[in-house]
Amino acid sequence: MEALFLNLGTFIIVIGVLVFFHEAGHFSVAKLFRVSVETFSLGFGPRLFGFKRGETDYRVSAIPLGGYVKMLGENPDELEETRGLQGALVSKPAWQRFFIFLAGPLANLLLAIVIPAALYMFSYEVPAYRTEPARVGFVAVGSPAERAGIRPGDLVVQFDGLNNPTWAELEDYTALKPGERVSVVIERGGQRRTLTLDIMETTESGETIGFTGLLPDLPGDGVVINEVQPGTPAERARLRPGDKIIAINGLPIKNMKEVTACVHPNVGRALTFTILREGRRLDVHLTPFFDEALGFGRVGFSATPTLPPMVASRLGPIEAFAEAVRFNAHYLGLIAEALSSIAKGRRSIRETFAGPVGIAVISGEAAQQGLQSFLHMMAILSLSLGIFNLFPVPVLDGGQIFMLFLEKGFHWFGQEMSVSLREKIQTIGFAVLVFLMGYMIYADIAKLIQ
Repeated sequence: MEALFLNLGTFIIVIGVLVFFHEAGHFSVAKLFRVSVETFSLGFGPRLFGFKRGETDYRVSAIPLGGYVKMLGENPDELEETRGLQGALVSKPAWQRFFIFLAGPLANLLLAIVIPAALYMFSYEVPAYRTEPARVGFVAVGSPAERAGIRPGDLVVQFDGLNNPTWAELEDYTALKPGERVSVVIERGGQRRTLTLDIMETTESGETIGFTGLLPDLPGDGVVINEVQPGTPAERARLRPGDKIIAINGLPIKNMKEVTACVHPNVGRALTFTILREGRRLDVHLTPFFDEALGFGRVGFSATPTLPPMVASRLGPIEAFAEAVRFNAHYLGLIAEALSSIAKGRRSIRETFAGPVGIAVISGEAAQQGLQSFLHMMAILSLSLGIFNLFPVPVLDGGQIFMLFLEKGFHWFGQEMSVSLREKIQTIGFAVLVFLMGYMIYADIAKLIQ
């Protein structure tokens, strides 16, 4: 119940902030061009509370799934009666309407830069290894990376066309390519080799992601077992709390990430775990099983993870802004990669996007990790919202911009775009949006139940 309230509370905060900035973008530019704004609403549906100042009703509405700015002459059924009125949207030149529609997404894109820039000026803290070149520190037993011939010490100089990736780029791009075959160029002993890597699928937080078995050189001194779960291979092998795992199939193990990397690709294949128990060294054989509920292989014990070293510093305003732009460019590339994978049929919409329920869960998890994680997550969602609203779907801002170009096309042929055609296009766009929202809510709940 506590998690439910946390997820709901953080969801309302996140959506409230993102929608406020989005609608404030529309509102500000509309006012700049002297368009009459009748309503500024956070949320949809019945009005809960608010106030009226001038011509505008500022309100909070009952359904916290978005918001809107209602301008005079905006709806198709108002076009004829408001055409020619000075404050009506329809009376403004096309270029002014273009900037009014564009202002909402631009406000979200600006927020996506401002949030991380402010964070970096206060404290720029990330796992140290993610900022470093992708030099391999560990290759999991039986993993795609081992089969491809990658070894510890190799430097990844190209990954599927991405040159000189950092660990952050390598991990994020790998996650987007489950089941794909990619070309990898590594540098070993001063020589470069081109290898083929078949990325396998695994599941994390209900999402299908790519897995290679590559890890950086992370710290640790073996893995001490905290708990052994009943009915699992770990219990049948008589592992105990306090046992310390120091090797798998003879490969030295330092931390839990390395254990997980070895277990995932070896479902149904026996692994030899070397453990220390009360000063004695023992070899124990375990066969990982595929957990249908979780979507990946495991053996049935838990251990405290070893946190990687963090690096923290404060950046100056110019450096912070530049880093924030790089941050957004990185995630913009991931969004483009994800959309490309959907278009090619390699990923489904369900696996790629999150709806309201998914955003609530992600928000709650980020809040539990601390303010920095929460704000980074908000910046990524603001970027995503800005990009999503530029899609040429009627009702969305990109759809309104598309309608402007369509209107211009009619003018070029000496014709006027009819009100009935506008209404039909708007109705189709609204239906598509409602269907997509319903599907995403269903997909979120399905993943949550799973």
